[in-house]
Amino acid sequence: MPRNSRHRRKLTTRTKISALVLSFATLAMGSAAWAGQSQPSSGVVVDSLSLSTASSGRLTATAKVHSDRTIRVQALTVAVRSANGSHFDFPGATAPTLGPSQTTFTSGSRTFPAGTYKAFVAYKYRDTWHNLSPIKTFTSGATGTPTPSPTASASASPSPSSTPSPSSTPTAPTPTAPSPSQTTSTTGAAPVGIPGTWRQVFGDEFNGTSLDGSKWNPNWLGCPTCTTKPVNSAELGAYAPSQVSVSGGSLHLKAEKQQTTANDGKTYAYRSGLVESNGKAQFTYGAFEARIYTPAASPGVIANWPAFWTDGQNWPEDGEMDVMEGLGGGKACYHFHSPSGGPGGCAPGDFTGWHTYGAEWKPGVVTYYYDGKQVGQITTGITSSPMYVILNNGVSTEHGGPISTPADMMTDYVRVWQH
Repeated sequence: MPRNSRHRRKLTTRTKISALVLSFATLAMGSAAWAGQSQPSSGVVVDSLSLSTASSGRLTATAKVHSDRTIRVQALTVAVRSANGSHFDFPGATAPTLGPSQTTFTSGSRTFPAGTYKAFVAYKYRDTWHNLSPIKTFTSGATGTPTPSPTASASASPSPSSTPSPSSTPTAPTPTAPSPSQTTSTTGAAPVGIPGTWRQVFGDEFNGTSLDGSKWNPNWLGCPTCTTKPVNSAELGAYAPSQVSVSGGSLHLKAEKQQTTANDGKTYAYRSGLVESNGKAQFTYGAFEARIYTPAASPGVIANWPAFWTDGQNWPEDGEMDVMEGLGGGKACYHFHSPSGGPGGCAPGDFTGWHTYGAEWKPGVVTYYYDGKQVGQITTGITSSPMYVILNNGVSTEHGGPISTPADMMTDYVRVWQH
């Protein structure tokens, strides 16, 4: 669709000042950014890079660096890539002033799924990311114990700056609370209805009792305990970690009417749940799928503004792929946003309750599948930058379906495959 009031992020708000604020919001969140390609080091040298493991199995990175001249960097972090190219960076990026005297960076701690990884120091200066040697290779097993060794160079890629898309139509809420039957699909299964040979590169079956912090952040680009402002200025609810939970084999993102003050200092009439994988997993191309329960405001009408989507680090240049979002009138819709616009459409039928939503993203084309059937395809403006995964239960009278709270958007699983 053309850029209009349906879109969550308005280009008119993306000034240089807001971009700078977003850059530092990313640092506060503690998620590392990725450089699109290796750049000259601008005189910054890594004196040492080490990884340590606590008794809990969580890893921490420590880097000592200096510069041949004094510069204030926008971000300094230790980035990590898995063997299949997924991003698993350490939290706790900072924005120090570097100079001839040595600066020590100590990351936050995190766990890694079993596998082999490459870690390296990256910093952002004058809006350009630089990746530094040495690169450490380590293997994480069941205990997360790293076995480091130096290896050849690797390239990393950007950090975030903004968000998704959709539409309007407010009506008086008609709360309904159907009881869904819960079934969990087999881990590693092929994407539903999407042809081809696939290997799974990311997934969460939500079979535990708490959110997996190695895969997800529980709000919109904020610190782990922060209540963050909405993704879009048309939303009426802040995003709070308290609204995110895992139980009964599902992720729960609960929207409710309760005044909440967010990290922008504003008070919102609603609070709700959101998870995103920025700084922990992002992908270029592949099949993206989630089985989601969307609450109904009335029979056949999706309540609120639930969405399953992906976003790049710089919007709209890097793109935004909306796999499913409940738009005005409670419809299930899809879009792809880029500098050239936001084409898309809505699928006919009742998509309240449990349904499977998927998209295959490949060069020049994105094809959308609902319950294994193709519902649309977009062939213009398709970008190729990495994107991270987001699920959120938005509340808006300008966008989305009729407001109905409390409302629990549930997700059985999220999976990403590549060829």
